[in-house]
Amino acid sequence: MNNKSKLIWGGIVILALIFAGFLWYQSYARKSKLLSQSAATEEKAGAGENTAAVAENVDNGTNNGGEEEVDYNAICENGEWVKITDQSDTLSTAVGMLRKVYPDDPSSQFKNYLFYVEGAENLGITGEKLFKLDYFEGREVEIQGVKNSEKKEIAISEVKCAGKETDKNIIEGRKKLMGYLAANINTIAPQKAKYQKWTIDIVDFVDEKNVYVEYYDTVEDDENSDINEDTSRRILAEAAARADGKYDTKVLAYWEMGEDDYVLKNGTDKFKDADIVASYQYDPEKKTWERID
Repeated sequence: MNNKSKLIWGGIVILALIFAGFLWYQSYARKSKLLSQSAATEEKAGAGENTAAVAENVDNGTNNGGEEEVDYNAICENGEWVKITDQSDTLSTAVGMLRKVYPDDPSSQFKNYLFYVEGAENLGITGEKLFKLDYFEGREVEIQGVKNSEKKEIAISEVKCAGKETDKNIIEGRKKLMGYLAANINTIAPQKAKYQKWTIDIVDFVDEKNVYVEYYDTVEDDENSDINEDTSRRILAEAAARADGKYDTKVLAYWEMGEDDYVLKNGTDKFKDADIVASYQYDPEKKTWERID
């Protein structure tokens, strides 16, 4: 092949490569555009879903992270009003314990209601967004709403905690006692921890000096532990405050975890049929007590 032929074929090869490169670029550009459009569509859809989720969470009292946006414990303790729904008629006041109606509730008077207030006058509660009342269940409250005496019901407008729920001396007294129990559970508990040490989980108040205390072995918090057993224990303790700020505690009853529930091992459960007036759970990360009931 002479030099002229070589030049011709070389030119053809170069043109072919250029054309192939052009086709590849068009394909790549088209694919990139499609991907960009797809990503934009997904982002737009995601933004719409997030906006809807935020709106739903705000309406339910939560933020986008799923955590409570409103500190209802603080609101309750401070006796602050919580808006439930707007009412246009003249408002009346009702005070008493807020009760939730469950399917197995023996009370037939309020079987058609979700909540009722138990006080000097028992009233069924009506209105919208009654899910906001869940937090106040079992607590002494004051309700503002439109009262219907004939139907024995009240269309709620707002609610706040009242009575002992807002008594600063009682609240501080509980926190002080729980702090003492948490710091001294390993000496108060009838049995020593089998693996590591005891830590408190839940404290239920029968009154201001008698409490049920649930606790467990910290080995359960160890991710590297191969312990599978439930180490939970429970005691009923009577605590008498001392002048030095400490407490004289007496264990009235002691339970160990059975197959499905706690089994009484020692003592007498003298408050078996009594109502729990307040329940708190300890958060080891925040090192704080949270009112749970």
